[in-house]
Amino acid sequence: MSQAKPSPEPINAVSRRRFLALLVHGGWAAALGVLVYQIGRFLGAEGLQTGPAPLVIAGKLADFPPETTIYVPEARAWVQREAASLTALDAVCPHLGCLVQQKEGGGFRCPCHGSEFGVAGELERGPAERPLRQLEIQTQPDDIVTIRTT
Repeated sequence: MSQAKPSPEPINAVSRRRFLALLVHGGWAAALGVLVYQIGRFLGAEGLQTGPAPLVIAGKLADFPPETTIYVPEARAWVQREAASLTALDAVCPHLGCLVQQKEGGGFRCPCHGSEFGVAGELERGPAERPLRQLEIQTQPDDIVTIRTT
Protein backbone atom coordinates (compact mmCIF):
# COMPACT_ATOMS: atom_id res chain seq x y z
CA MET A 1 0.00 0.00 0.00
CA SER A 2 1.21 3.33 -0.87
CA GLN A 3 0.39 6.35 1.11
CA ALA A 4 0.20 9.71 -0.55
CA LYS A 5 2.44 12.17 1.05
CA PRO A 6 0.87 15.54 1.76
CA SER A 7 2.50 18.27 -0.20
CA PRO A 8 4.64 20.41 2.02
CA GLU A 9 3.31 23.95 2.61
CA PRO A 10 5.72 26.74 1.96
CA ILE A 11 7.03 28.38 5.12
CA ASN A 12 5.76 31.88 4.18
CA ALA A 13 2.29 30.79 3.05
CA VAL A 14 -0.67 32.60 4.58
CA SER A 15 -3.90 30.73 4.91
CA ARG A 16 -7.12 32.24 3.65
CA ARG A 17 -8.41 32.60 7.23
CA ARG A 18 -5.22 34.41 8.31
CA PHE A 19 -5.39 36.71 5.27
CA LEU A 20 -9.01 37.68 5.99
CA ALA A 21 -8.20 38.28 9.67
CA LEU A 22 -5.32 40.58 8.69
CA LEU A 23 -7.57 42.41 6.24
CA VAL A 24 -10.31 42.99 8.85
CA HIS A 25 -7.85 44.08 11.55
CA GLY A 26 -6.12 46.39 9.10
CA GLY A 27 -9.46 47.99 8.22
CA TRP A 28 -10.26 48.56 11.87
CA ALA A 29 -6.82 50.07 12.45
CA ALA A 30 -7.23 52.43 9.49
CA ALA A 31 -10.71 53.52 10.65
CA LEU A 32 -9.40 54.12 14.17
CA GLY A 33 -6.54 56.18 12.78
CA VAL A 34 -8.92 58.38 10.79
CA LEU A 35 -11.15 58.82 13.86
CA VAL A 36 -8.24 59.82 16.10
CA TYR A 37 -7.01 62.27 13.46
CA GLN A 38 -10.45 63.91 13.12
CA ILE A 39 -10.90 64.18 16.89
CA GLY A 40 -7.47 65.78 17.12
CA ARG A 41 -8.39 68.30 14.42
CA PHE A 42 -11.64 69.12 16.23
CA LEU A 43 -10.03 69.59 19.63
CA GLY A 44 -7.24 71.67 18.17
CA ALA A 45 -9.53 73.98 16.18
CA GLU A 46 -9.06 77.63 16.96
CA GLY A 47 -12.36 78.83 15.49
CA LEU A 48 -12.62 81.84 13.24
CA GLN A 49 -9.21 83.35 12.73
CA THR A 50 -10.50 86.60 11.37
CA GLY A 51 -13.28 88.65 12.79
CA PRO A 52 -14.18 92.27 12.81
CA ALA A 53 -12.27 94.68 15.00
CA PRO A 54 -14.08 95.68 18.22
CA LEU A 55 -14.61 99.22 16.90
CA VAL A 56 -15.02 99.74 13.16
CA ILE A 57 -15.18 103.03 11.29
CA ALA A 58 -18.04 102.43 8.85
CA GLY A 59 -17.63 105.68 6.90
CA LYS A 60 -19.14 109.13 6.83
CA LEU A 61 -22.79 109.83 7.50
CA ALA A 62 -23.16 110.89 3.85
CA ASP A 63 -22.24 107.31 2.82
CA PHE A 64 -25.59 106.16 4.25
CA PRO A 65 -28.42 107.91 2.39
CA PRO A 66 -31.82 108.06 4.13
CA GLU A 67 -34.11 105.03 3.74
CA THR A 68 -31.28 102.65 2.75
CA THR A 69 -29.69 99.49 4.12
CA ILE A 70 -25.98 99.12 3.38
CA TYR A 71 -23.63 96.23 4.19
CA VAL A 72 -20.35 97.18 5.92
CA PRO A 73 -17.97 94.21 5.37
CA GLU A 74 -15.33 95.44 7.85
CA ALA A 75 -17.90 95.15 10.66
CA ARG A 76 -19.91 92.28 9.16
CA ALA A 77 -22.98 94.42 9.76
CA TRP A 78 -26.00 95.83 7.96
CA VAL A 79 -26.47 99.57 8.59
CA GLN A 80 -29.96 100.96 8.14
CA ARG A 81 -30.62 104.66 7.96
CA GLU A 82 -34.08 105.96 8.46
CA ALA A 83 -34.97 109.64 8.45
CA ALA A 84 -33.13 110.60 11.64
CA SER A 85 -31.64 107.39 13.00
CA LEU A 86 -28.99 104.79 12.24
CA THR A 87 -29.22 101.17 13.34
CA ALA A 88 -26.72 98.36 12.86
CA LEU A 89 -27.49 94.64 12.77
CA ASP A 90 -24.93 91.87 13.01
CA ALA A 91 -24.87 90.09 9.63
CA VAL A 92 -23.90 86.76 11.25
CA CYS A 93 -26.85 84.39 11.50
CA PRO A 94 -27.35 83.21 15.10
CA HIS A 95 -28.08 79.67 13.87
CA LEU A 96 -24.70 78.51 12.53
CA GLY A 97 -22.80 81.68 11.65
CA CYS A 98 -23.49 82.21 7.96
CA LEU A 99 -23.73 85.79 6.69
CA VAL A 100 -27.33 86.86 6.11
CA GLN A 101 -28.32 88.59 2.88
CA GLN A 102 -30.88 91.26 2.24
CA LYS A 103 -34.23 90.08 0.85
CA GLU A 104 -36.22 91.89 -1.78
CA GLY A 105 -38.87 93.96 -0.06
CA GLY A 106 -36.84 94.28 3.16
CA GLY A 107 -35.61 91.96 5.81
CA PHE A 108 -32.83 89.39 5.74
CA ARG A 109 -32.43 85.72 4.82
CA CYS A 110 -29.73 83.21 5.70
CA PRO A 111 -28.58 81.48 2.49
CA CYS A 112 -27.33 78.40 4.36
CA HIS A 113 -30.42 77.10 6.15
CA GLY A 114 -33.23 79.50 5.26
CA SER A 115 -33.76 81.49 8.47
CA GLU A 116 -35.58 84.74 7.80
CA PHE A 117 -35.44 87.98 9.74
CA GLY A 118 -37.52 91.15 9.57
CA VAL A 119 -36.29 94.65 8.79
CA ALA A 120 -35.40 95.26 12.46
CA GLY A 121 -33.67 91.85 12.76
CA GLU A 122 -36.60 90.07 14.45
CA LEU A 123 -36.87 86.34 13.80
CA GLU A 124 -39.61 85.49 11.31
CA ARG A 125 -38.74 81.88 10.42
CA GLY A 126 -36.22 79.36 11.76
CA PRO A 127 -34.19 77.20 12.17
CA ALA A 128 -32.50 80.13 13.99
CA GLU A 129 -33.91 80.57 17.48
CA ARG A 130 -32.80 84.16 18.12
CA PRO A 131 -33.09 87.45 16.24
CA LEU A 132 -30.12 89.22 14.66
CA ARG A 133 -27.98 90.98 17.24
CA GLN A 134 -28.25 94.76 17.44
CA LEU A 135 -24.87 96.49 17.37
CA GLU A 136 -24.00 99.80 18.95
CA ILE A 137 -23.60 102.50 16.33
CA GLN A 138 -22.51 106.09 16.91
CA THR A 139 -22.06 109.19 14.82
CA GLN A 140 -19.09 111.28 15.90
CA PRO A 141 -19.21 115.11 15.80
CA ASP A 142 -17.27 115.08 12.51
CA ASP A 143 -20.00 112.83 10.92
CA ILE A 144 -17.86 109.67 11.15
CA VAL A 145 -20.01 106.58 11.77
CA THR A 146 -18.51 103.90 14.07
CA ILE A 147 -19.87 100.45 14.90
CA ARG A 148 -18.99 98.54 18.08
CA THR A 149 -18.99 94.84 17.11
CA THR A 150 -18.42 93.31 20.57
